[in-house]
Amino acid sequence: MLNKLLNQFLEKLDAIAVIGLGYTGLPLALQLAKHFSIIGYDNDPQRIQQLQQGCDSNQELTLHQLPALLPVFTNDISQLAKASVFIIAVPTPVDKNNLPDLLILKEAVEQVGKFLKVGDCVVIESTVYPGCTEDFCAPILEKVSGLQLGKDFSLGYSPERINPGDAVHHIGAVAKLVAASDTATLVFLTQLYQYVTEAGVHACPSIRVAEAAKLTENIQRDVNIALLNELSVAYQTLGVDPGAVWEAAATKWNFLPFRPGLAGGHCISVDPYYLLTAIKEKGGKASMVEEARRINEAMVGRIAAQVLLYMQSTFTAPCNKRVLILGASFKPDVKDVRNSKPLELANLLLSNNLEVDLVDPIVDGHHVEKIAGLKLSSQSTGYYQVIVIAVNHSAFKELKEGYFCSCTFDTSLVIDLTGAFKGVIANRKYWTI
Repeated sequence: MLNKLLNQFLEKLDAIAVIGLGYTGLPLALQLAKHFSIIGYDNDPQRIQQLQQGCDSNQELTLHQLPALLPVFTNDISQLAKASVFIIAVPTPVDKNNLPDLLILKEAVEQVGKFLKVGDCVVIESTVYPGCTEDFCAPILEKVSGLQLGKDFSLGYSPERINPGDAVHHIGAVAKLVAASDTATLVFLTQLYQYVTEAGVHACPSIRVAEAAKLTENIQRDVNIALLNELSVAYQTLGVDPGAVWEAAATKWNFLPFRPGLAGGHCISVDPYYLLTAIKEKGGKASMVEEARRINEAMVGRIAAQVLLYMQSTFTAPCNKRVLILGASFKPDVKDVRNSKPLELANLLLSNNLEVDLVDPIVDGHHVEKIAGLKLSSQSTGYYQVIVIAVNHSAFKELKEGYFCSCTFDTSLVIDLTGAFKGVIANRKYWTI
């Protein structure tokens, strides 16, 4: 169990290590650095070099504004020996079969285990399935360190609730969930995380509850988006304008303002699979969760089919069939392209022998080419038979109808997956969900 007192950390006699300095770990490290001695570790030397120069390539934080608060950014693993609390905030993706990929988490836990001492505490912030922290991470820590959970060290879980690109719901404005392997550690971590957020800390009765709560937050969003995606098909089949339906329904006070669309990214397109895998291993099922994933995963194919159908029915003469996709990231005003559905759509259209230009003003083109084999264009070129507005970046909101008319034919189609241009585009065929 935990033998450390919070005052030792406030007086900077002990250090806290944050392992993984991405969208989750970096803001956490900076917030903690306002009060504690922090070691910010990442195994990517390029990432560390950028941070040491005061640059966040994710463009989520402006580091140069907080020079006195910057933690020690390092890719030197030996620096972890100085820490007594280890907070692991590394990605937990899924593999090509949509099964949990815990390799990065496993490596991080093994690294921490090498430096674990009696009285230390390890906290997992990565999203995992219920039971992972205690059944997967704890045995690795015990094996590598030679120490025993509950006797020599303690364990905590506090799921990240970072929302990239959201300046309102930043880390300090969102309540923190905290759970631990024993009461003393729960009290300690509750006090510690109170320095991270002004929104308060909710102490969960068990680590499994906290793990499940994190999954539930994103599964709920996934299911709601899937419902709207399914309804949009149903209403269009009935000859009803879905956009007008959402607008009308939203006038009721308890209507939830979700929109249909491409449900990608590192949360809602990943987290449900962690639950589905865990429940199937126990012989159970979560039918609604599974169906929501099926519906949302099918959206890329639905949009591609709409593009191909329009091409075949409208442009029958031999010609270069060209599509412009506006937006490459998984959500507006972020650079993150993990599980990006616009990238998936682009590759699917290319595989159907269409020419595709992909334009995004904020995404790193080199990164897109590396992970998806696609080249970003800086701007539209020539004329397109179809334009797909895939992401509602702020830069795109400034576009007027004249822009779309300037790079399309009179018979071209604008597919607006954001709904932002409804009522704006009148001189081209317009379709939205």
